[in-house]
Parts: sequence; C-alpha cells; structure tokens
Amino acid sequence: MFKKIILILIGIVVLLIISGFAYISANKSPQLFEKSVAGLYHQGERPIAQDSKVSPPAGEIVGFADNYDTFAWTGIPYAKPPVGELRWRATQSLDRFSSTYQANDHSLPCMQFWGGLAGVEGENGDVVGVEDCLSLNIWSPKSAVSDKAAKKLPVMVWIHGGGNDSGTGSIFQGHHLAGTKDVVVVTINYRVGILGWFSHDAIRETANNPEDASGNFGTLDIIQSLKWVQKNIAAFGGDANNVTLFGESAGGRNVYSMLASPLAKGLFHKAISQSGTPDTTVLTLAEEYSDNKLVDPVSGLKNSSNGLISLLISDLEPELSDADVRAKIANTDSRELMRLLRSSSPEKMMKLATENSGNIGYIQIARVLRDGHVLPKASTLDLFRSPQNYNDVPLMLGTNRDEQKLFMARNPRYVDWKFGVMPSIKDVDYYNRVSEYVSNTWKAGAVDEPAKLISNTEAPPVYAYRFDWDESPSNLLADLPTLIGAAHGVEINFVFGDFEGGVDLGPLADKTNAGGRKELSLAMMDYWTNFAHTGSPGKGYSGEQAPWSAWSNTGDNVMLLDTIADGGLRMAEVRDNIADIKSQIQNDSLLASQKDKCEAYAILFLHGYQSSDFWNAQEYSQLGCDSFPAGQFRAG
Repeated sequence: MFKKIILILIGIVVLLIISGFAYISANKSPQLFEKSVAGLYHQGERPIAQDSKVSPPAGEIVGFADNYDTFAWTGIPYAKPPVGELRWRATQSLDRFSSTYQANDHSLPCMQFWGGLAGVEGENGDVVGVEDCLSLNIWSPKSAVSDKAAKKLPVMVWIHGGGNDSGTGSIFQGHHLAGTKDVVVVTINYRVGILGWFSHDAIRETANNPEDASGNFGTLDIIQSLKWVQKNIAAFGGDANNVTLFGESAGGRNVYSMLASPLAKGLFHKAISQSGTPDTTVLTLAEEYSDNKLVDPVSGLKNSSNGLISLLISDLEPELSDADVRAKIANTDSRELMRLLRSSSPEKMMKLATENSGNIGYIQIARVLRDGHVLPKASTLDLFRSPQNYNDVPLMLGTNRDEQKLFMARNPRYVDWKFGVMPSIKDVDYYNRVSEYVSNTWKAGAVDEPAKLISNTEAPPVYAYRFDWDESPSNLLADLPTLIGAAHGVEINFVFGDFEGGVDLGPLADKTNAGGRKELSLAMMDYWTNFAHTGSPGKGYSGEQAPWSAWSNTGDNVMLLDTIADGGLRMAEVRDNIADIKSQIQNDSLLASQKDKCEAYAILFLHGYQSSDFWNAQEYSQLGCDSFPAGQFRAG
C-alpha cells in the first residue's frame, strides 16, 4: 500500500512538471513563454477612483487605484485611429476629449497574429487585435497626483518587443516601479507588421508629406506617443523634461531608432536598450521584387511590398501569370494601388503573406526603414561617430548571456522533445557553442560596437550590462539552466519587479529560486530608476547597490547582473567584437565543413537578429562561400 501511495505521488509530481511545459510544446513559434494570457492582462474594466481624475491638455481623464499605492490610467488614445484613409499614413494627433475619458480598461492590441505577447485569447494562425489601437497606459504614485505642489517625477516610457510583428504595452504592469521608485511609467501600443512598416512608390506618390511617404508608420506612432507625453504628462505627476525610453528586443531596436530619428529630438532625455540593436533597413530590401517573386536573392527576406501587392492581385485575378501581375502593377496608377491596399482587410493581407512565406503566423517584411526623413539613409552605427548626427543622450545598453537559447530550445536541429514535453539536447557542447556565437554577436552589435564608437566622442556616457541569471530549476525531465539559461526576454520581469503579470516565466520560476529572483529584481529596478532620475545607474536609487561605472575601452566595461549565489552584481571586463567572432568562425573545429562555416557567417551577419550592419559580401566570398548563396540559410 505504501509503495502504491509513493508511486501515485511521484506520478502527480511528474504530471505537474509536464504541465509546466505543456504550453511550450503548443507554441507556433520558439517564444518560450507564449500562451493564452487574456485572463492575466485583459481584465476588463476596473473600478473608477475619483481621486485619480486629472485634467491634462488632452482632456479630463479618470483611472483606477492599483497596487503599490499607485493610480493607473489604461487604454488612453494618443492619436487618431489609423484606419481607412489614415492606414499607411503618418500618425495624426487626437482632438481633446469632449467629456471625461474613463481610462480603466486596456485597449486591444494592434493587429497581429496571435501569440503570448498579444495579451488576448486566441489560437495559432488567428489574426487578433484592431487597427484602432494607438493607446498608452500610465502608472503614477498616488502622492504625485494628489499633491499638486509635489516635485514632478521622472518618466519612463516602455516600448514593447515582439519583432515589430506583435506585442502590446498592456501586458506590462508599471505599478511596482512607479509605486516604489518614484517614477511615472508609461507603456505604449504602436502599429506592427505590414501596417507598421510598408514602403512603396505608390505610398510616396500619394503622400501628403514626407512622413506619409516614409513607410515608417510604427516609428511615427512611437514619436507621436512621446509628443503626447511631452504635452500631457505633468498632470499625472511626470516631468516632461526628464523622460527615459526603455524597451526590449524589437522595443530596444525602436529605442535605437529614436536615437537616430531627427523627428524625435528633444522628446526624451535618456535611453535604455535591452537586447535591441541599431540595425535599420535599406529601402531596396523593403521593396525589391526579385525573380523569385517574394524573396530577396541575397538575404532571402520574403514578402516585399511589391510582393504583397502581387499576392492581392493574384488573389483577385488568379488566372493572371506572374508576368501579367507584374505588368499590371507597373501600369496601375498609384492612387488605384493605394485604393486596393486600403480596401483590403488586414486579415486577408496578413494571411496571404504568411501563407506565401511557408511559416503560418509569421510575416517576414522589412522594418525600421532608412527613408531619409524619419530615419537617416546612413546606418545608426555610422551616426554614432559624431554626437551631432543623432540624439545624444545618456545610454544604458545590455543583452542576456544566452539570448539565442530561447529560439534554439524548440529547434529540432538541436533538441529532441520526447512526447512534446521532455527536452533532450542532442549535443550539449555544440548547443552551447552555437548559442555562444549568436549571443556574443548579439552583444557585440547591441552593446560593444555602439559603445566603442560613442565613447570615442564627446557624447554622454554609456552604461553596459549583461544579464546572467540562470537559476531555473533542473530535474529529471529538463535541465533548464542548460536548455534556456539567461535567455532572451528573461530579464523583463526583473526590470518591472513583476513575476505574476508581465511575460510569464512559466517553469523557469519556482519557490527554490524565489529569494534570489526577488533580490536581483530589486537591484535591477534600483539601477534602472536611478538612471531615470540621474542619468547614471550609480549605486541604484537606494544607494545600496554595487557601483556601476560607465563603459571604458580598457578595463572593466560591463555590469554583470546575477544573484549572490553566482557571483552577485559586479563590474567586469567582458568584450565581444565582430572582427574576433569572424576570425573564430574561420578557425573553429566544431564547424567541420565549409558549408558549416558559410552558414555560420550568413546566420550571424545577415540573417541573425538585427546584425546585417556587419554583413560583407566580399568577406563571405573570401571565406570560400561562393558555392553557397547566403539566402539559402535564412530560417523560415
């Protein structure tokens, strides 16, 4: 009898552990934490708190009481709905509210394929969200609102990630930062995917102004949200003269775009990029219509703007050949092409594009475009050679030590998933080596190369970090510290001090690591908010953390963020540069064949996460890769 009870208990434990991985195996993409999150984030209307009523220039707004003695205002529109004739046009400012706006419910996300970052219920392949999505959310300490004479607080504006294809500001809760660190937190929505970035002659020829012609509509949304903050944030207790941008992944990339855009000058005063790099896209890549219809021959990037228009025409007139479709596009008036684009439903366009890509729910299309007006024609790295060329503000830049493991963990090339829930790494040494290559290249492009350029000028200082937390549990079913480690996105919960909302850490968080997580999170919140207050992370807002010094081209240059059990918070010399990584590829014995070396170069410097600034066709040829067109190595 006793043995039976033990066996039953073991079975229950195994089932609980397996259930922790259930939503991982159900993902349509390699996003580890993706699952239905509507129950957590889209909670419906919250009870109004009359004490939260404010009267900014935008009009009277009332919100609700939230955790940590804060007020929150959610779902506030900051621009006119980009629908109808305003689809693929520059963001338009909104008229003043004619009556009290009840900001007690999050707005729906911008249109995207469903995933865990959408914040609403759905299934793989579903298109969710709405075009009328340009809203923001605000958290302030109650005292900052009730005491009209109180000193205005630093403002932190969060730009969500999601590959610029997905995501919403609504899944990030700012109450802990605002309520304990004396800041005002703002999270925003912006257009994503083909509605956010779309460049074509027809758009330029029918544009009313250079912003309309740019193709950078998601970028313009972010700029408009910052204009709204400048005009209105004082009523919420915020200081419009002390605004810090922070964002992760694509959000970090968009932070970099704000540094580069002349239209964002003066709208913010400090910037934090978490795992986001300064890569921008040349227009030819966004628009090219190659012989392979929708595939750029060098990069392998699918779904150019011309390609999407051809899909729409082919869908309407399936009897036309590819040549006829091209001819029709060339001979159709730009106004008629725009009528076709604006009359087509986003769901239809997105599904046509994703079906063509062969990866349901994912659209490969160029984003963050070098249009020459919203963003310069030059690369952002080139701009960093002189403070006069960009919005030179104090910067905090960082990555996670094992960025790439988030995406490798579900890749059958590296990992077997028995029964869909029990991961087994095929070759641990090779797995770690590939992750190291990609993650170090990510850090080199996101942190080291920009920091080196900026530190050689008279620009404000750069503060660099690497997030090393890898204390997820390990058991008979999964070695999570090796499989996931300090992967992409894991640091977000630590920054917001939120392990119950936000992007769920799932099986990575349990009672065994709760103490270390909390301690590291409080330190990171301290650093991030002190940077917002002063322009330096220093010893944190509490003054009790290990001192964080600015980037130096010699000696210690990076703050390592980890728990005491793994060495704690400490400055260290950790350098990653592109030239060394390229040399390592050529001499690495684990890359056994010539094709392996060519694939590594193409993935790291052309197809990797925002790393194309470092692609060099001549180097690729000299490596002996002429027989291996780089486009063939693009995933998806």
